[in-house]
Amino acid sequence: MKVQDVPRAAAPRWPAEVDPEHVRAAAARLVAHVSDRVAADGAIHERCRSRVLESALALALMTRTGVTSPARDRVRAYLKAHRDSPEKLDRVLATLATGGSTVGADLAGRLTEGLLGAAPGFISARRRLMVHAVLSVLGCPVPDDIAAAAGAPAPDDPTHSWSVVQQAAVTLILARASGAGTDPGALSTLLATGPATGVWEGYVLMHLLTLHGLAGVPGQEATVRGGVQALLHHQHDDGGFPFVAEMDHWCSATSGLGLAAAGAPPALLDAMARTLAAHHGGAVLPSLSRGTPITGGWSIAPGVALNDVDSTSCVLEFLQLIDPVTFGSAIRGGVAALLAVQGADGGFPTYVAGAVSEPCMTAAAVNALAPHPATAAARARALTFLAGSQLPDGGFEPGWSRSRLHTLFRARLAAQTADPGDLRTARMAARIERTVRETQNADGGWGMQPGDPSDDISTAYAVIALCYGTESQPVGRALSWLLARQDADGGFSGPPDMVGPRPFAYHLPALTDAPVLLAFGHVLSRAAVPHHVM
Repeated sequence: MKVQDVPRAAAPRWPAEVDPEHVRAAAARLVAHVSDRVAADGAIHERCRSRVLESALALALMTRTGVTSPARDRVRAYLKAHRDSPEKLDRVLATLATGGSTVGADLAGRLTEGLLGAAPGFISARRRLMVHAVLSVLGCPVPDDIAAAAGAPAPDDPTHSWSVVQQAAVTLILARASGAGTDPGALSTLLATGPATGVWEGYVLMHLLTLHGLAGVPGQEATVRGGVQALLHHQHDDGGFPFVAEMDHWCSATSGLGLAAAGAPPALLDAMARTLAAHHGGAVLPSLSRGTPITGGWSIAPGVALNDVDSTSCVLEFLQLIDPVTFGSAIRGGVAALLAVQGADGGFPTYVAGAVSEPCMTAAAVNALAPHPATAAARARALTFLAGSQLPDGGFEPGWSRSRLHTLFRARLAAQTADPGDLRTARMAARIERTVRETQNADGGWGMQPGDPSDDISTAYAVIALCYGTESQPVGRALSWLLARQDADGGFSGPPDMVGPRPFAYHLPALTDAPVLLAFGHVLSRAAVPHHVM
């Protein structure tokens, strides 16, 4: 994500459409706004906003277990307020959870297929089961084909611990709904998360699915009651529940890269880097993953054991940028962690060696490994995979963002690290720039998908992708659009793009500011500012 080292002669001219001083002033205000989020310990501790999915599951759980309390009344009020949400899924779930109506098989099917269209193809089968499990606990019948699929033998493919637990919970939920027996392996997996005493890895959604799975098993009543009490510690003031309890590492690393690009004070950046380096490896908890997960890197938060390629790559980029010597030990560990999960096809998965390689994770890993000459062969293989994954329209399969531009900008940065003689990667980069330019909206911004209304995050991603081309006019129009959108406090707003589990969007305000800050930094570092304004 960081600004790439490119000869100054390759820089595009400054966009005539916007005054560089206006961009500098906006960047300075945003730097101040984001800096205020950094705590004394050097981390950004921001709570994930409440989400209808978890809140609907929480109310259903309280209802089925007989909980009557102010907490139940508050989550019910939260859901009633979302019955008119502009998001179709939120409207349906909030209405179902509060008893407003039922959902027929046709609507459930359309809703499920619509969701799956925004997720990578390789997860569609298990995500379909999860969606129907959620709908079943909210009172919807389980289609025969879903009940049959849920009763199939447990998969044995390499996958991460969160997915293992999700599959186990879904198996028990759908078994109860279809009248099948309890799978002992699934039961054992859920109990291994210790649901009676805490929220495993801070993953609120998985805790809720686990409790719904156990609620249908005789003898687990005390476990479920304890789990409900643990859940209530994560209820927000608005009555809702979040996706996860914390994402400190992810927020700190992405914000740190933006702050560094925009020229934040070195002391602040050093404090953030030291905190991230200190959490190298993640929390120490037993692994439930199938296969060999990435280890020795970083997880999304201090209380999370599951390392991932994305967090590891972003933290590596940040540490290498701030002080590669001081943080050398953590950096070497992170590099080794990434290389250990590279696939035979040259790509990188998100969590576990042998899992499906993903374009976005591959681009992230290439950018993190770029400063290390010894990784040249691994990076060349990764870029070959990335170029081969490009779709006919110039884009890539969905990753961990609702925005098509997310993988595009990271792949464009990865292409910048390629050998000058790598013509295949150069062609990939040219196609990225072309599709970004062609999908710009008339107002100067970009939407998450072509034709969608412009939003802050997608526009920022597009600006970064175009900073490494030669056409400045699209960048100038986009900067004008962003400058007009800056909030009074210096930050930015708009719909969230990050998803988890895919394709369900979650919202942390820091993750809106970070891409825009990064975009300002790339523009100010890359574009040749006219002499009369320097």
